[in-house]
Amino acid sequence: MKKGLNTTLSVVSKITEILHWIVAAVSALLLGIHAVDKNIFAKTIAQEGGAEFASYGLEVSALTPNGEFNGYAITLFCISAFITCSLMALVFRNINIILRTISGKYKNAESTSPFQIDVVRRVREIGIFAIAIPVVSIILSIVFTTISTLNGLSLETVTSIDGIIIGLVCLSLAQIFTYGTKLEEDVDGLV
Repeated sequence: MKKGLNTTLSVVSKITEILHWIVAAVSALLLGIHAVDKNIFAKTIAQEGGAEFASYGLEVSALTPNGEFNGYAITLFCISAFITCSLMALVFRNINIILRTISGKYKNAESTSPFQIDVVRRVREIGIFAIAIPVVSIILSIVFTTISTLNGLSLETVTSIDGIIIGLVCLSLAQIFTYGTKLEEDVDGLV
């Protein structure tokens, strides 16, 4: 990979990681505000005439079909946004470390080859995190929809499973990189 492109991608991935950590912190802050004053968001949403929230594959409406405010939607969104943004921050952290490793700028880099145990582990982690995002969204959606229903409210959610496909691709790539690592070790042993 060209040095300029590698550096640019490394910087972009680090900035994206930091932004995801900030959004995760803001989500936790909003959850805390909502826990202290459950009506603060109801007032804002009533003024705006409705609200749809989305976070990495989970979409939730804060108003029921009857027009009632559903505070569980805010709680669901904040928890989901905190978890998914934290997982995505870890994905971009791993991308940044992989890029720095193959450019020889990472402290634990064995070489500039992409076929290293550390790179394989990080690609595998990216796959696991990518799969975890829709799984968490589905579980939270089920839990909060059940809680809303038990309290006489309806909660509309939509969940995307694209992350599962991306995660499976990354896990497959990790297997290929594992094979490449073994081949490289065999070639190094012959030389």
